[in-house]
Amino acid sequence: EQFKQWYQRRVRGSAIVDASFDDIIPLALPRMPQWLAGMTVRCCRHYFNLHNSLLLSKYPGPVRIIRRSRDEIISTNERPDGNRGNELLGAILLQRYPTIFGDEEVQECVRSWYAETGTITRRLSVPGELDRMFCATTVASLPDRQESYPELGNGLSTQEKIQLAYYLFDKYLTDFDVGHNSPLPARHFEVPWKHSDSAPRN
Repeated sequence: EQFKQWYQRRVRGSAIVDASFDDIIPLALPRMPQWLAGMTVRCCRHYFNLHNSLLLSKYPGPVRIIRRSRDEIISTNERPDGNRGNELLGAILLQRYPTIFGDEEVQECVRSWYAETGTITRRLSVPGELDRMFCATTVASLPDRQESYPELGNGLSTQEKIQLAYYLFDKYLTDFDVGHNSPLPARHFEVPWKHSDSAPRN
């Protein structure tokens, strides 16, 4: 609880997370001999505990995840669907919007979106006509700085949940078609989306 209060005081505004992952353990274990698995886990947890999804779960502000689709360092299979940034994105979306992203059919769609690197192909998997006005007005009234919004999705059909999931997925994720070590262009340092950005403008 003390760490959480410190974290929220220090990290203000919004967060851009580039070329990152959910947890160091799934990346460390394949790179070590199997007989050292137990020691690897203990060392990582006690001395090198990069558990980024846990850290982000304590941060209530706007977040943008930049996924490098040709990342060779944090991918388990050197394909977009093996990028551990997917698990980081999935963890924060599930933690913030559990009623939406906890739905099994939504989770199935999300897993298919991980394999894609463009919004057009992801959009084609959304059932029906994407109602952006419905999505925007549904999220616009939510507070901008809160750890979780379990009320979002209550009373909605599966199709409406999938539409909202796509809308939120697209707002949180930016795909960047490079490898892990390429410099990040300045254009990607834009302020992350927040709920109130979806409110109608007069």
